[in-house]
Amino acid sequence: MDDSRQEAGDSTLTLARAAAEAVRGLNHATSGGLGQPAVAYAVLGELSLAASRLPQLLAQVSRWLAAALAAGQLACDDGTSPAPAIDAAWLFLDGARGTAAALAQDLACAQQQLSAINGEPALRKETS
Repeated sequence: MDDSRQEAGDSTLTLARAAAEAVRGLNHATSGGLGQPAVAYAVLGELSLAASRLPQLLAQVSRWLAAALAAGQLACDDGTSPAPAIDAAWLFLDGARGTAAALAQDLACAQQQLSAINGEPALRKETS
């Protein structure tokens, strides 16, 4: 593999690992609560944004796999054609793109439901 392809793969993998680690960190950070509803609102917004970006990423992975297959750059460990595995992966990636788009929409809707929620119910009772 030439150096530029190796570097592109390394930086891509580093970013993917950072994304996975960020979610792990969020899981840990939210295990004790969020402090205020505004934090939940903001977290949902950021997660919706992240999920909305996944369909493009997954489409680019699919296109790369198809191009690499067409260029004869892929092989299977057992010596069989990689085409069936790439076709199957493409189908799953296509489904994941739709799932990610639906996740982004669901998170945005959940965020919208929290737009008028605050963390001071005692204050609201006194002013009513």
